[in-house]
Amino acid sequence: MAHIEVWLYPQCMASAVTGPLDVFAVANAIWSLKNVDDVDPLFTWSTHSIDGKPVMTPARVSLGADACIRADSKADIILLPGLYMENGVTGLTSSMHAMRELFPILRTRHAQGCVLAANCSATFLLAEAGLLDGGHATTTWWLERAFKTRYPEVSLRLSEVLDEYENILTSGAATSFLNLAYHLVERFGGQDIASGVAKTLLIDANRTSQMPYMQMLSLTQQDTHQHENILVQRAQKWLSLHHHLPFRLPALARHLAVSERTVIRHFHQTLDTTPATYAQQVKMDIAKRLLETTTLTLEQVAERTGYSDPSSFRRLFKKHSGLSPASYREQFRPARRLATST
Repeated sequence: MAHIEVWLYPQCMASAVTGPLDVFAVANAIWSLKNVDDVDPLFTWSTHSIDGKPVMTPARVSLGADACIRADSKADIILLPGLYMENGVTGLTSSMHAMRELFPILRTRHAQGCVLAANCSATFLLAEAGLLDGGHATTTWWLERAFKTRYPEVSLRLSEVLDEYENILTSGAATSFLNLAYHLVERFGGQDIASGVAKTLLIDANRTSQMPYMQMLSLTQQDTHQHENILVQRAQKWLSLHHHLPFRLPALARHLAVSERTVIRHFHQTLDTTPATYAQQVKMDIAKRLLETTTLTLEQVAERTGYSDPSSFRRLFKKHSGLSPASYREQFRPARRLATST
């Protein structure tokens, strides 16, 4: 039997608490059916807040706490739910500052052998506590630049839905809490129990990459608000407007009225990438949108994003998204209607 301590704190997402607990409850039910002579459940859990009082989540769901968060509590697993990001990185930074008293507790509990499991933006809490220094982790894909800037000593494995480093589990964007909970069921209950949970709750245990979900345009908008480099902002706007043309660094430099070397230097300093790589990422994001929302052929999508060779475009798209254009369209194009009875 494994005991899970779920931490509650201001701005935690309600689903990142209740979702995993539902997974563990189903795991217990399947466990009891398969182990009729074992009276102990596979998992037990308790909820803990900073002051032992209920926590009101951003979704206006009140979560009750069984106890305070303490360094001397006993648990096999500490579950850290992701934080709601209404105010972006600024809000996340403020939340972490308000929770700074928890960082020594996290370090103590990890040293005692407790498994730390963080969902989504909660990876930042582990990094802020210094538990990921020299190691690796994943987090939600759209916080990539913020994470890399704040924690350069941590290797960010952004494409991964789940990552493990020295008894620390981290997961990707919000609903990856399902994959995180599934992994804990598999680890403590075995593959057979985990498989039953996945089938019961429709959890895609084979979802291992965030790459198909990444949207560069969202990152572009985020970047524009996070930096004050006017030259790079102008370049970002120009690259978005000219996504249908092949990328040419000289043309970008002429538009900005600076040298090519200056453009490259500003991109490295501000976005930690090259203009060519950035332009390619923007094109891939627009290609995703076209595949999701239109019936354009592969050749037409390639042409509208500035690629004359469909085969080269196909290879590049798969490199960026982890899926072929056809597979991506099949997975992400909205269904036209719900199934109906006849």
